[in-house]
Amino acid sequence: MKKLLVVFAAFTGIYSCSPRMQSYSGEVSFISKEEQGTILVKSTGYGKNRNDAILDAQKNAFQILLFKGLPGTELNVPLVENENNARSKNPEYFKKLLDECSYKAFMMSSTESSNLIKIRGAKKITMDLKVNYNSFRKDLEQNQVIRKFGY
Repeated sequence: MKKLLVVFAAFTGIYSCSPRMQSYSGEVSFISKEEQGTILVKSTGYGKNRNDAILDAQKNAFQILLFKGLPGTELNVPLVENENNARSKNPEYFKKLLDECSYKAFMMSSTESSNLIKIRGAKKITMDLKVNYNSFRKDLEQNQVIRKFGY
C-alpha cells in the first residue's frame, strides 16, 4: 500500500509540473471548398449544454486548422508550424482568439447539422462552419504568429 501511495504521489507531482495543452477533438472534416479563400467544414463539439457544445465545435475547427491541418484541402498542413512555440510566444493572441472567441470574425456561417445528443452526462452537437481562411491567415501574419507565405 505504501509503494502504491509513493507511485501515485510521484505521478501526480510529475503531471502537475508538465505543461498542459488545451485539448481539442479531431472530429473535424472537410465538406467542400466554397468560393476562393473559404472552406466548409463539419465539426463536432461537446459541452454541458447546447451553447457550450456549439462553442466547442467552433473552437475545435479553428484549432484543427491551426495546429493539425485538414487533409484533402489547401490547408492540409497546419497554419502554425509548432503549437507549443506559438502558444508560448503569443499567449495573448491565442487567449483572445480561442478563449474570447475572436475566431468568430473568420466564420462566415455556423449551422447545426445534427440534433443535440446527450452522451455520458454531456451534450454533443455537429456544426457546419464556413471559414474565411484567407482572412484568418492574414490575421495570423499581421500578428506575427506565422510568417508571410513565400518569405
